[in-house]
Amino acid sequence: MSGIGITISFWIIAILAVGLSIAAISTRHPLKSAFFLVGVFFASAAAYLLLEAPLIAVLQILVYAGAIMVFIIFVIMYINLRPEELEGAKITAVKVLSPIIAILMGTVAVTMNYKTISPVDIQEGFGQVKAVSEILYTRFAFAFEALSLLLLIAIIGAVVLAGKNESENKGARS
Repeated sequence: MSGIGITISFWIIAILAVGLSIAAISTRHPLKSAFFLVGVFFASAAAYLLLEAPLIAVLQILVYAGAIMVFIIFVIMYINLRPEELEGAKITAVKVLSPIIAILMGTVAVTMNYKTISPVDIQEGFGQVKAVSEILYTRFAFAFEALSLLLLIAIIGAVVLAGKNESENKGARS
């Protein structure tokens, strides 16, 4: 792909990612928000493909859009919010400003004279299996394991909080 094609693709992916991010934080329904977040993960994977890092793109989809979102959706379903708890959609500044900002970003992308992204020296093997695994399991092994532990603790915390909420609701119904 030529420099101008990469630039146009980047701006399309960036606008898509920002739009989906805004949609994820502006919706009141947690499942819809989670699905918008999956879209953000796919947009991030597309950006990695533009950087010629296919392994990272595939890992982005498998790990984040796959495994982690399954955990998040499981926790959302476990919390079991009722429809009356989700009502009350209001017109907020985010909902009003989101389309305006998206249009402005599109205008900037079109009017920037399609300047190509300046090339950066990329190390040999960037985004390939060997390079990623060497860095991940040597220099960043502790951070990798700490992040997995942090995600586990967050999920356990959400389940405990949901259990407390459920026991309070049962006490109120009796």
